[in-house]
Amino acid sequence: MEKAIKDNKISDFRDLVNSNSSFVYKTYHNKSGKNQWNIICSCMDWITVAIRYLEHPPGVEENIDVRVMQMFSLISAIDLVSEAITQLHRVFINPRTLPFSGEKECFTNRLFDEDDNSYFKSIRASFGAHPVNLNHSDCKRFASWPYDDHIDNDELTVNLYSNKVGESDLVMVLNSNELFCFLLKRYNYLDVLSQVITKLFNDFKLNLSKQPIETKESNLEQLYILKNESEIRLNNDYYNDVIANLIMVYEVEPLETNLEIKATNYRKSLEPLIDEIKINLQLMNIKDLDNDRLLEPKSDLSRKLSYELGKFYSWLHESRYDPLANHYLKRFNEETDYIYEFKIEDPVNTLFIKTKIMLLD
Repeated sequence: MEKAIKDNKISDFRDLVNSNSSFVYKTYHNKSGKNQWNIICSCMDWITVAIRYLEHPPGVEENIDVRVMQMFSLISAIDLVSEAITQLHRVFINPRTLPFSGEKECFTNRLFDEDDNSYFKSIRASFGAHPVNLNHSDCKRFASWPYDDHIDNDELTVNLYSNKVGESDLVMVLNSNELFCFLLKRYNYLDVLSQVITKLFNDFKLNLSKQPIETKESNLEQLYILKNESEIRLNNDYYNDVIANLIMVYEVEPLETNLEIKATNYRKSLEPLIDEIKINLQLMNIKDLDNDRLLEPKSDLSRKLSYELGKFYSWLHESRYDPLANHYLKRFNEETDYIYEFKIEDPVNTLFIKTKIMLLD
């Protein structure tokens, strides 16, 4: 098969499936009690394998036996694409229908009154899948040793013998252009599936954008509302993390008087970020937050302690033993003349907000 085919279409489809905060995964990893995400991944993987093989098929051998097996490999690769597309159709469009059912567009001079789907399977069976055990025309048939077509030596032909005495052979010619037509129609069906996925996602966003998010006077209560809404509205890791950090800031126990004044001002400065999260979730516009910089103050001290801060946050959020934890707190105290009195015994929330207001100075 000398026609050109590229893997960009399956690559683009994979990117779409993995985009939009993993909408497809979250919708199909448990669909009515079935993990259809695994089906989707399997189909994408094998389409990729098949298409990349078809991009770089081996050179055609002169030895006809080797050439027959090369052709069977090509037919098998096309079959992989076809079967995977059928499975994806069942997942995204209709589990009870087959794509291209009834179509007779790819093959001319077909031996049997079959649609393209079925006739391709007849070709696949006759040219290598199970040529010594065929069922056609109410009799058993067996494919002959393939030979070059007498009209086009680049094509292969088989005779289909019958097990009935006196019944004539049938002659099946393999036409690579027709096989490519069959392949291309199925591979291009990824465009249809992409449109369906895009519509599903847009409908999902539209439906949720019409459901108002409750407004609370208390920032902490509002954050708990947003936490729940974020999980419903795509469960985006980035938004979840920002909301979790904000909750830590707002639910911390009061600090010493001089520090609590700084903490109150810091919390006040974060209100635009809370508003932005609420607006974006309401509109289902899950994009980078312009105000997330407010959560992480930048200063000369933050640059000076950049290494310790990174390690400190990892220790704080992952709740696992770090033998250097006391060292990080000691560095913070030394750089601030012990104004914030970081102690290993402090609750996580307290350590977190002390770090934030420390960086405001």
